[in-house]
Amino acid sequence: MRRRLGVAARFAQDRFADVSRGLHAVSLNARPTSGAAYGGQALIDGILMRGPSHIGVALRTVDGGIAVTSEPIATGPIRRRLTRIPILRGAVVLWETLALGSRWLLRSADVSAGDEERSTGGTGSMIATLAVTLLIAVVIFNVLPAIAASAIVHALGFTELLVERAIDGLLQVGILLGYLAAVGRSSDVDRTYRYHGAEHRAIHALENGEPLTREALSRWPTAHPRCGTEFLVVVILVSIVSFSLVGRLDPIPTVISRIAGIPLVAGLAYEILRLLGRYRTNLIARALAAPGIAVQRITTRRPDDGMHDIAIVALTAAIEAEGGVVPSGSELPTSRALQPLKVT
Repeated sequence: MRRRLGVAARFAQDRFADVSRGLHAVSLNARPTSGAAYGGQALIDGILMRGPSHIGVALRTVDGGIAVTSEPIATGPIRRRLTRIPILRGAVVLWETLALGSRWLLRSADVSAGDEERSTGGTGSMIATLAVTLLIAVVIFNVLPAIAASAIVHALGFTELLVERAIDGLLQVGILLGYLAAVGRSSDVDRTYRYHGAEHRAIHALENGEPLTREALSRWPTAHPRCGTEFLVVVILVSIVSFSLVGRLDPIPTVISRIAGIPLVAGLAYEILRLLGRYRTNLIARALAAPGIAVQRITTRRPDDGMHDIAIVALTAAIEAEGGVVPSGSELPTSRALQPLKVT
């Protein structure tokens, strides 16, 4: 129990800062050759692949095998209406992606610990945990830089709001990069970053019509232009511009505005990513995507063949759940069905 909680808690803290793993699944604009868009997320010794309406999950078990499953993504009339509204749909998809990823992150922690049937808790507790985690992350990565920037500007005697916002942005970037680099020194997170690279390689192969094989995956880079790391960069840029329009506020209103403004900033960033996704070959779009690619030097690392196998199994499960066909010549590593959770 202590190991499970420790692993789950450590990775739950990455939900906002490492949205690069979860938000890859929401930038679904560049269509692969299969006709459907796929994204993914690295888990603990596993990978989640997401299609338009289903996910495929492959996890490495304690005996060295691969357990795989797939499931439909919950949708409803209200959700469909919300996702048609610009800006609002970005906040909706962000929350949905984080909730789905967090649930499977905790499940993967159980499987990694050797217990496939352990329930990860009810929906209410999951929502509460995710909300608190996001609140803490927003305070660390968004609110504290704003307060620190205000104090620095005041100490230096500057009065220009633009200078304050520039310092705010630099602090956000510095804290984020420092955090991602620091947690990457952990062996557990290092493995997750390597699974992140395997996930990207599988998506590259699929989008370029290549078979899903170890050899094919190894030829592709671990960075991907639709990774959610780009989302993080766009969020920082949008927040700088948006909160500059708000003007200079006292500390308490600053905290309130930063927390309340996250859905708006996330929604605007999502719309920008959708726009960039339509013009991926455009020189300006590629230049704007470059910082996100650069940051992936931290959040992705070179995977081994076993990690490639996990990516292949997860993506195959997602494609087949969507009713699609995997590219001809693809490998299918040996796997078994993931045991269902116990009903208590």
